[in-house]
Amino acid sequence: MEFDRFHQFGSLLLHDDFVLSYSGYVTEDILEAVGATLRQRLADHIDNPKQICNVFSIFVELMQNVIRYGTDGPQPVGKCGDRESFGLVMVVQNGASLNIMSGNFIARDDAKTLHERVMFLSRKTPEELRQLYRARLRQPPEANSKGASIGLIEIARRSSIPLQCEMRDTGKPTTRHPDKNA
Repeated sequence: MEFDRFHQFGSLLLHDDFVLSYSGYVTEDILEAVGATLRQRLADHIDNPKQICNVFSIFVELMQNVIRYGTDGPQPVGKCGDRESFGLVMVVQNGASLNIMSGNFIARDDAKTLHERVMFLSRKTPEELRQLYRARLRQPPEANSKGASIGLIEIARRSSIPLQCEMRDTGKPTTRHPDKNA
């Protein structure tokens, strides 16, 4: 990376009240290490234990989504075998609240479905989300899910504002990988 871009990125991070920012390949080990850092940073910024728990839980869900579904991103040169997951997660303090954002590359085939799911959840009341969560727990995971199919519902339940979602086409062709069709 050239110095001007590095300096511009560093200035952006210093301008906003970033509690944590991580961009790169994500594994369970990295989730654990970054999670430990986030716990410490949250303890420095927040006095409310419930808010710390909610922020940390949302962070873990988002990082797990990157691990499970972010395999369409850039790959290390010369890497063989399993595709690495690439993504970005940021926690930004905005007055008394914290905004948690994540992003990763997904197949175009999955983008519309994900967007519709997030918009569906964003319109639900807390009671409707609780009922949806309980109903989902009694059902088997969805066909393309690599988890229990409750992560987004859990994020929506713990959020103090409705979920938001934005998709951008990177211009790179992506397709669902064979292991996603299980």
